[in-house]
Amino acid sequence: MAYKNQHDTGLNKHPKQEFQVERLAFFSDAIFAIAITLLIIEFKIPHVTKESTFDTAWEQLIDLKYNLFALLLSFFLITTYWMRHHFLFKHIHNYNRQIVTANMIMMLPIIFFPFTTAFFAESVDNKNVVILAFRFFLFNHILAGLTIYILYWLAIVKHKEYSFEMNIQERNKFKYDLLFTTITFSVIFLVTFITDNVQAILWVFLVCGISKKAFDTIAKRRVVKTL
Repeated sequence: MAYKNQHDTGLNKHPKQEFQVERLAFFSDAIFAIAITLLIIEFKIPHVTKESTFDTAWEQLIDLKYNLFALLLSFFLITTYWMRHHFLFKHIHNYNRQIVTANMIMMLPIIFFPFTTAFFAESVDNKNVVILAFRFFLFNHILAGLTIYILYWLAIVKHKEYSFEMNIQERNKFKYDLLFTTITFSVIFLVTFITDNVQAILWVFLVCGISKKAFDTIAKRRVVKTL
């Protein structure tokens, strides 16, 4: 089927079509790389002078714990989104205006990650602002999940002729993992309007983690029924 799709669209492809697809992927890779790099730029270096001691320098490092946590979390999540994007472009061999537009829209939440991460980290010690910063952080990830799903739907589902066929296991794993992550962030986002209690939000994380097991089980059963 993958060969057939490639053969059927071969007459409509520009001689440099594959190169153009690679350019689109490389451009996106550069944006991901820049976003990850900007995360560390927001990480403030401890102010060290001749009078500084080990204890004062260590205290300054400890004060950066929330910045470090936010940086590592965003690094992990941006990397996850990049891997999903890379996985899609492993299958995409052609494109149209819709696919290019969807890809560019997906880059928008990616470039905002350094801002929302820094805003969240800087607001942790301020109870009046932290919940607002946390909402921006969550909303950023919700948009990233939705936009990459739209790209998946356009390139793999709606315009099948522009991509090599995924096997059912790959398709279900990609789709369900992405939906679970996006739904989790959406649920937590809604919870922040009900309570700003950190323990309550952590309980939501725990429930979502347990639900992931059920989600995986459902996905596996769907694969078995399809085969």
